[in-house]
Amino acid sequence: MLRAAVKGPLRRALRYTRTRIWEQLTRSDPQDIYDRHGIYGLSAFLRQTWNPTLTRDILAQFGADIHPECLPVGPNVTIHEAKHDFSNLSLGRSVHIGREVFLDLTDKLIIEESVGVGMPAILLTHLNVGDGYPNKPMTRLFPKQQKPTILRRGCSVGAGAIIACGVEIGEDSLINAGAVVDRDVPPRTVVTNTRSKPDLRIPDKFFDLHAARQLAKTAAKLEESGDA
Repeated sequence: MLRAAVKGPLRRALRYTRTRIWEQLTRSDPQDIYDRHGIYGLSAFLRQTWNPTLTRDILAQFGADIHPECLPVGPNVTIHEAKHDFSNLSLGRSVHIGREVFLDLTDKLIIEESVGVGMPAILLTHLNVGDGYPNKPMTRLFPKQQKPTILRRGCSVGAGAIIACGVEIGEDSLINAGAVVDRDVPPRTVVTNTRSKPDLRIPDKFFDLHAARQLAKTAAKLEESGDA
């Protein structure tokens, strides 16, 4: 009976008020998330939120250098290896970051004015093929490293492209969708696809030497335990 009596503008006003109250009750407070779960909890929240304006504001609130006229970010961005805050991220004026972009903040990630990054591109600032893992000889050839990655003014990174750590993309350059870029790109250059490289065959002798070292270490440990 009461619902039937509530019609027209009054019903719309009640529906609007109820919706606003529900939004306030269910909206997570970024500061509360940070206080409870730290920067990793906040990064997980950014992965889930569908609000690009909120994403940009949270990044700025917790350390990222974001120009006041930067466009909304994402949403559903992945923030990787942010230690204590987002201070390794810099976004210039009119920067566009697409949905589900992967931002590696191990080192500085600098994205200058009017850069566009398509969904779901990957921007890396570190390389680690297994540093510290047992029996991982490839780490001797490819040691752990981190370097700043820079996207200069006006460049564009296509959907699904991967930019390796330490790479600088020059002004007004274009990286086609799906390209893997592991070298600096000069200004005003179009990278049409992944650079073709021959496969590199690591000699068996390298792995034999590694196995010999591991065997020697094991034998030394057994000898020490026997002496004890």
